Amino acid sequence: MREKKRTGRGRYIAAVLIVGAMFCYLFSGLVTLQLQNSDVYAEKAESVSTKTIVLRGKRGNITDRNSVILAEDELIYNVTFYKDPSQTSKKQYHDFTSSILATIEIVERNGGTMAIGFDIERNEETGEWQFNFGSGVSETVLATRESQWRSNNYLSASSVRYDTAEKCLNALKKRFRLANSEEEIEALKEEEGDSFVECFLVDEETMLKVMAIYCEMQMNVFNSQPIVVAKNVSYETVIEVETRSIALSGMEIAVGTKRVYPKSTLAAQVIGFIGAIPSQSKWSELKPKGYQYNDTIGRDGIESSMEDWLTQNTSQRSGSRVVERDLMSRVVRELSYTAPTDGNNVKLTIDAAAQQVAEKALAENVAEVRDRQEKLMVSTSWLESNKSEIATRNWATYPLQLAEHGAMVVLDMEDKVIAMANYPTYDLNALVSGGPEAIEILSDARNLMLNYCIGARGTPGSIFKMVTGYGALAEGELTVKDRITDMGYFMLYNQDKATAPKCWISDSARGKHSNQTIVEGLANSCNYFFYEIGSRLGEERLYRYSALFGLTSKTGIDLPGEMRSVVGSQNTLYDPTKDMSEASQDTSMPIIVFNAIKTHLKSCGASYNMVYEDERLSTCVKRLMDMAVNVNQTDWIPQIRTILMEELGMSKTMVYLSAVVSPTYQYLNEIKWGGSQTIMTAIGQSVTTLTPVAVARYVAAIANGGRVYNVSIVDSVISPEGDIVSEREPQLINELEFAEEYLPYIRKGMEGVVDDGGTASSYFRGWEYLSELSAKTGTAETTRIDLENNAWFVCFAPKEQPEVAICVFIPNGYAGSGAYKAAKTWLTWYMDQKELRTTDYTVPIPNSLAP
Repeated sequence: MREKKRTGRGRYIAAVLIVGAMFCYLFSGLVTLQLQNSDVYAEKAESVSTKTIVLRGKRGNITDRNSVILAEDELIYNVTFYKDPSQTSKKQYHDFTSSILATIEIVERNGGTMAIGFDIERNEETGEWQFNFGSGVSETVLATRESQWRSNNYLSASSVRYDTAEKCLNALKKRFRLANSEEEIEALKEEEGDSFVECFLVDEETMLKVMAIYCEMQMNVFNSQPIVVAKNVSYETVIEVETRSIALSGMEIAVGTKRVYPKSTLAAQVIGFIGAIPSQSKWSELKPKGYQYNDTIGRDGIESSMEDWLTQNTSQRSGSRVVERDLMSRVVRELSYTAPTDGNNVKLTIDAAAQQVAEKALAENVAEVRDRQEKLMVSTSWLESNKSEIATRNWATYPLQLAEHGAMVVLDMEDKVIAMANYPTYDLNALVSGGPEAIEILSDARNLMLNYCIGARGTPGSIFKMVTGYGALAEGELTVKDRITDMGYFMLYNQDKATAPKCWISDSARGKHSNQTIVEGLANSCNYFFYEIGSRLGEERLYRYSALFGLTSKTGIDLPGEMRSVVGSQNTLYDPTKDMSEASQDTSMPIIVFNAIKTHLKSCGASYNMVYEDERLSTCVKRLMDMAVNVNQTDWIPQIRTILMEELGMSKTMVYLSAVVSPTYQYLNEIKWGGSQTIMTAIGQSVTTLTPVAVARYVAAIANGGRVYNVSIVDSVISPEGDIVSEREPQLINELEFAEEYLPYIRKGMEGVVDDGGTASSYFRGWEYLSELSAKTGTAETTRIDLENNAWFVCFAPKEQPEVAICVFIPNGYAGSGAYKAAKTWLTWYMDQKELRTTDYTVPIPNSLAP
């Protein structure tokens, strides 16, 4: 029994000893962990960091009304680079530079290029290093960009060590462990001593590529996101980067997208393009929505105006990938993945087939007009008739302007765009891909990216006469039975035959313009007829009817850069309620007059040893101009004298001098509206300038029974799943009050333009669809050289139940009749397709339009 107790006690003691030994072992391990190996484990812990990578889906498609794709995203492979901001030791920079150099070699060997350029370059003339932060921007913008670049790269301009581009370059070479010669390496070894870390010997071109990658990473440092260093790389590059990923610190293959425009040049100015965020202010606007600094956005056209719908870059549509990165920024583990959402698709009202026909027809039309001009300008008859102007014009300052642009708009009867063509056009794929072709597009003097349909204005000429005619009828200043005969010179406001206006027709043929009703007046495009009814209607009512047809406001189209059309009136010529800037005033005339009077009065003061401060002169001139538009012209002289004495302290002797007052009077006369300007506005001249899209809407209103809509080019927005999330309906903004009573006569007059004897009859004689057409030509003087006239042609068809309204505009196109070709070609195609076409562009017209 006692033996058993001893045995049990022994076992107990043994167990205690074992447990104690185990405790000591664990305690010893803990001490080792916390004390002896703390540096090792801390380094291991620090070597892994958790990062969230933002993922983007695909940008939405842009399609025509029949779902033909005009813009889409394709999936591609990109090489990306990431370096944590804390990784700044010489050894770490050495390893990253090694990785960057190896990646550059891989990409370029497989036919790729690096996607980033550097902001320091050699001056081609002096060979000196200089900053290049872009061109075509203000000095303030350049200074801001330089300041931001310096801040991100810790190269303050206030330090004498970094006050030049060359010093910044040298500092970066040292930081990134780069050298251009063995001598540089030896010098750095001597400078750094025991802390020296190996440098890479590279040529200047390679050095700049490496620096570009580092500096782009610094520009995105606060996003903690990888940057794309090579886009759309080959499959060989993908395989090589992936297999060498352990050695390529910070490098990774990522799936990205590439914007593709399957139709290349089709509707280029309408679709627009994507590009980098252009400015810090734009970035500040987009950042709260979830955009990253290196995201692309729509920069023009539909890509820009529908950015919020198309983009995949907002926080609501972004996905994420949470990963662990090691000490060299390599991804070692993926912790979670959230898929991104694609952007919405935008369907346009444009018909791709109709657009293609319009662009081809417009290009042929402009080429034909240009060929005609070039032949005419060397003909004996033209040179003889223009010899006076040829002899006196300063050709170096004002070279001859011939046709080189064209714009064409086709609307349906609810002002939906069927086609919007520009000539010349450009390849969207070439622009977004960069390279020499993109540079050619951007530097082309013809401004290829401008949408002339909405972003250019031109003096309209006779296509404006339908406004004048309708206004006179609606106001009772003309009845449908009234007849007016062309009497030659219109001398109501000017009794001097040398300068009094007259119709374009020759004296010998003037009898053709006798006893004209509104129908014959339009068919004959008789200037005298519209001088007369324009004078009856007057400035204010003429402007009001222009506004009712939508010619004084923007059309509301969903495109950036639309200009507002301008119709002549006192406020158009000079509006005293607006400031003296070209952005505020409708024309440049007020600014010209303002500066001319300031210069004149300054000179007058100098003659009497009087010096006027600029602000004082400006106040005086503004008061003079305001007086001119509010006071009867017969009272100007005493008013001018009073203002000059009160504002500038001129003596009574000075203000009674003709040399002081007369030039001032003459300048002020340039901004005073009068009857002469009204009658010129009535025929589409004076300061009136219209956009092609506004003209197309105005013609559609004549055709559809007097309804003016906002012009629409977006049909609907469709989600990635195919659901309609937004649908655009026609927005009626005005309906002409007397359309049923008077529009039939306007339409009948336009019908006569292409009938026998009309101003465009010879161009449509024998055409199979002549009976379906109503039209008007417009030839607008821009200079005293007729070759530089603006050419317009407008029409609608079919005339009994209109479906389409067309406007063709060729700046400096010589004659309105010459702009008919594009419309005729397009309408021939359109009418030929009527039996095959399923889309119905017509809108029921409630009122009978037969006169």
